Parts: sequence; C-alpha cells; structure tokens
Amino acid sequence: MSKISLYRLTFYLHKRFFSAKSLHKSTPTTTTTATNVSNTVTELKTDVVKPYPFSSSFTVQYLMNSCGLSLKSAISASKRVQLEEKNKPKYDSVVCFLKSNEFNHTHIVKLVEKQPSVLSCRISANLEPKFKFLTQNGVPGSIVPQLLVSVPNIVFRSVDTQLKPVMELIREYVCCDDKFLVAVVRGSWIFNCDVNNTLRPNVEFLIQQGLPKNRVGDLFVTQPRCLYWMDVERMVSAVNMVKSIGIMPSDPVFIYALRVVLTLSVSSWKRKVGVFESMGWSYDEVISTFVRNPLVLSLSEKKLRSVMDFLVNTVKIDRKIVIGYPKLLAYSLEKRIVPRYTVWKILKERDLIPHAKFVWLLNRSEQVFTDSFITRFSAEVPHLRSIYDQSKKLGRVSV
Repeated sequence: MSKISLYRLTFYLHKRFFSAKSLHKSTPTTTTTATNVSNTVTELKTDVVKPYPFSSSFTVQYLMNSCGLSLKSAISASKRVQLEEKNKPKYDSVVCFLKSNEFNHTHIVKLVEKQPSVLSCRISANLEPKFKFLTQNGVPGSIVPQLLVSVPNIVFRSVDTQLKPVMELIREYVCCDDKFLVAVVRGSWIFNCDVNNTLRPNVEFLIQQGLPKNRVGDLFVTQPRCLYWMDVERMVSAVNMVKSIGIMPSDPVFIYALRVVLTLSVSSWKRKVGVFESMGWSYDEVISTFVRNPLVLSLSEKKLRSVMDFLVNTVKIDRKIVIGYPKLLAYSLEKRIVPRYTVWKILKERDLIPHAKFVWLLNRSEQVFTDSFITRFSAEVPHLRSIYDQSKKLGRVSV
C-alpha cells in the first residue's frame, strides 16, 4: 500500500472513531454497533481498493518542488504522466537543460502544465535536435521557450519530415527576417499541421490561382490558419466564392476576404448578410461593403448592431454614410467612438469646430486626433483631456 493510501486510511479511522463528535455520542446498541462496524469495514475496503486519483505521490511532489507547479496543477498533470522516483536524475537533467536554454520559471511551469510528458524526453533525441534546428533557422534562443510553450509537442515532431518542410515553406514566401519570426511565433500551430496533404497543396493552389508570392507570405504572417486549418477542397470552394463576388487573387483585399469566407459556413454567411439587411443594407450594398472591407463581415452581430445604433441614433449620422464607410463599424465603441464623440460634442457646443464632421474625427489616428482636438483647445476647455480619458475608461459619454 502506498504512503498516501496509508495516510488516508489513518485519517479516516481517526475521523471515524476518535473525533470529538464521535466521543460525545451515546453508546450505541449492540446491533447498531455491529452494523456500523460491518459498514466501516466495507467502506475501508472500498477506499483502499479504489484507485487513487494521483499517479503517485512522487509525481505530484516532483512537479511541485522541481518544476514549480501549484498543488492543483500538479494533481492535474499527474493524471497525464507517471514519474518514477528511480528516474529522478533523468527528469532533473531535462529541467536543467531547459533552464540552460533560457527557460525561466514561468516557461517551465507552463510547459510542464501543458505537456508533462516532456520530462520523460530524451535530451539527445528529442530536445537538442529541435533546439538546434530552430536556432539555426532564424529563431533566436530567447524566443524558443515562447514557441515551445505555445506548441509543446514540437519536441515530439520529426525535424526532417515535419519541422524542416514547414520552415522551408515559410522561408520561401516570407523573406524579411522580422516577418519570418512573426510568422513562426504567431502561427506556431503550423508546426502541427499536415504538411503534405494540407499546407503545401493549399499554398500551391493559391499560387496557381494567381495570388502573388508576397501575398502568400502575408498569409503566413497575418492569417496562417487559412493555409493549414482547412483542407484543399474547402480552400478551392472558398477561393471560387471570393472570385464570384468580384475579388480577384491579385486584389490587395483578397487574403482578407478569403479569411472571412474560410471561417464562415454557408449558413453563417447567410445569417451575417441577414444582419446587415436588417440594419438597412440592400444585398448589393452588403456585397459592396465586403469588397471594400471584407473583415467587417467577421464582426459579431452584437458589435455591428451596437455601433450602428450609436452612430445613427446618437450621433445622427445618415445610414448611407455608414454604408459608404463600412470601416466605421470596426472601430471600438467604448475605446474610440464614444470618447471621440464626447470631445466632438463639447467642441461643437462651444462653436470651436463648426465645420468638423464627426466621421472625419473618427478616422484620424490617435496622435492626430489628440493634437488637433484636445491639445489645440486645452486653453478653451481646460479639462478636455481628463474628460476624454474618463470617457475612454468608462466607455460612455462623460458629459
């Protein structure tokens, strides 16, 4: 019997027969006592035979003491890995290897929480080859921990059949080192994809359809899931739909339109179009909006309705103007639209900007907006900056 089972048995007996509550009970009858003893024996047998949820006391203790996991996390992780005390030097060497390769305390905790079996890795076969490959192919040593914490099972992937083909594809289409690093880190799950049946065929199909090479690179950097998350059949269907709407692979917005279509099923697309139509768009206007700003159709119904309602009913902007500038719908209502409306309303009421249209203010960068409408009028409205900041914090009109 393990130490933990013995401890639980002792604790149970103490609680059952020696607690203050038990000592103050009246003396039971012989029949009752016999029944209780019988039940107790049955309970104890069941308790001893029933598998303990921990893999072992050593596993939990090691995860806590050597890897820094909390008790709760260690218990959870112990259900997915069985550590043996005789192999402690091996686990220690893995932890030591990670620390020597720029893994800090937080990195190790997160890695082991996600993939506790990493402690059983062979350094020479699993860890060293992956670290060496990544650092030799443009991933700084300081970034490797972040990458492995994001996708821990990279350490179990083959360098030759998985990591190398993926890295070569990214390098072929992403030439800039900075963008390459973004593609690797942001799209880290790409290292788990089916290279030969999904990733490579999707890339080749897009090239065949006329998508410029640099645009494929942009997909690796900004929308990597488009390349590996869907099978080729789904990719072909999505490309054909985008082209039928009037957006060609050579158009700058094509990759954004492709992303939206890939993430929406046919029924979801119809529902999203229905949302716009219920807000006053015609079908042709919805398609025109998609052609100019595809990502607007990826916004949630709640966001679309709340922004549209505020612009039309509070700011009193004509519906046709919103339809003409669909990117207005993508702005944050709480962090951008409402705070800027607060400033615009104050300045308009004081006749300080008689001809400034709200849409113009809304489209300015943060720096231009604050310079032109807050700093510029700080003498006339001394507390304008604090009003603006308060409105951004609260997400509502502050005056």
